[in-house]
Amino acid sequence: MEFVDQSLPCRDCGQPFIWTAGEQAFFKDKGLVNLPVRCSACRAQRKARLGIQDRAQAEVVCADCGVATTVPFVPRNGNPVYCSKCFSRQRDATDPVAAIATQ
Repeated sequence: MEFVDQSLPCRDCGQPFIWTAGEQAFFKDKGLVNLPVRCSACRAQRKARLGIQDRAQAEVVCADCGVATTVPFVPRNGNPVYCSKCFSRQRDATDPVAAIATQ
């Protein structure tokens, strides 16, 4: 199934925002069925009102393929950090149960 960018209205401010094809693929992969209803700015304001802190994010370069990516943690101890594709490949190579489950 090929996804295309969609314009959706924000529930809070009423302005249209783009739900990208990549976000749609993420929703499908995670089994999420509800469409997003808020733009990123209104989502951030709502989280701030509720006292929900943003996750730590860090820009890194994949130790395997060299692609720049963002990870949801701050790398420490000099351990290699991988993009999601290389991380999956590394995990499958070291965990035979995960390799069988993804086939």
